[in-house]
Amino acid sequence: MAKKTGKTTIHDIAFALGLNASTVSRALANNPVVSKKTRDLVQEKATELNYQPNHIAAALRRGRSDILGVIVPAIDRAFFSSVIRGIEEKADEEGYHIMVCQSYDSSEREQIMVKTLRRVQVDGVLISLAKDGKTDKDFYRKLIEGGLPIQFFDNIPEDIGAPAVVIDDEKGAYEATKHLISKGYRRIAHLNGPRYLHIYRDRYKGYLRALTEAGLPVNDDYVVQIENHFDSGEEAFHKLWQLPERPDAIFAASDFSAAGGVRAAQSLGLRVPQDIAFIGFANEPFTEIITPKISTVDQQTLEMGRRSAERLMAALNDDSSAIDADPKLVLSPRVIVRGSSE
Repeated sequence: MAKKTGKTTIHDIAFALGLNASTVSRALANNPVVSKKTRDLVQEKATELNYQPNHIAAALRRGRSDILGVIVPAIDRAFFSSVIRGIEEKADEEGYHIMVCQSYDSSEREQIMVKTLRRVQVDGVLISLAKDGKTDKDFYRKLIEGGLPIQFFDNIPEDIGAPAVVIDDEKGAYEATKHLISKGYRRIAHLNGPRYLHIYRDRYKGYLRALTEAGLPVNDDYVVQIENHFDSGEEAFHKLWQLPERPDAIFAASDFSAAGGVRAAQSLGLRVPQDIAFIGFANEPFTEIITPKISTVDQQTLEMGRRSAERLMAALNDDSSAIDADPKLVLSPRVIVRGSSE
């Protein structure tokens, strides 16, 4: 007889053991209707034949897969890897698994990933939107109206009332700027990100509020909009340092731009924080290992992940007691003071 090739099925196991396919199916599901002796026999033959169950087919039969889809711009960023850890920890507690996709900050690819996750029958999707400014809000509005359970986090679609977990970016920026003011700094510059993203608009608002409350002037020359990567931070600092009245402190909307600014300042022989102070935003791991250590704003990433997963699973299980009345949950940030601003 020719050797069978291809994927082993329940029918192959049934033929090998002289059993009905229905009996094999029940045995593989550990159904007590089938005797323990037969269940053990079926399990042994399944292992021998390298049988792999079709989870998608099983999900279709049961009406759920116990899998949550997660879409982030990039998993190699410390922020997202920490949020994913929080999601997975909470999902594990409730018997769910996760499937992670990357959008690479492309809204077009993000939509493809959503469609892919739906095809593999995930129960719900957690999404941090791509930061290219091209989010199609109608796409997500239709998905929600169509019944797909979605939980957004971090960068979220505005004006559609979607469930979301975010950090209070405005408060974090306010507290960071207020910290610099409390240390005696008065000419505080701001390295801001693209303002078509609400997270950077909110951080800018917090910066302005702190200055206004302290009675300090708002100098437009002190606000530099950058793309928030390392080289941009250096370039922005050199631009600020050419001003007739130089800043004595900088609040950066990202740790990467803050680190770039610190390196640029040190390249000019400046002392940090004696000559100029810095505080960033995000609490990236590298902020603790460079010299000086960089003050920053912690975004409660593990908590963001856990609460996002908790809210999605509550929606899936119709657990109204675990679902917040407000569709948006706002977490409180925490300023961490280190050597760059002490």
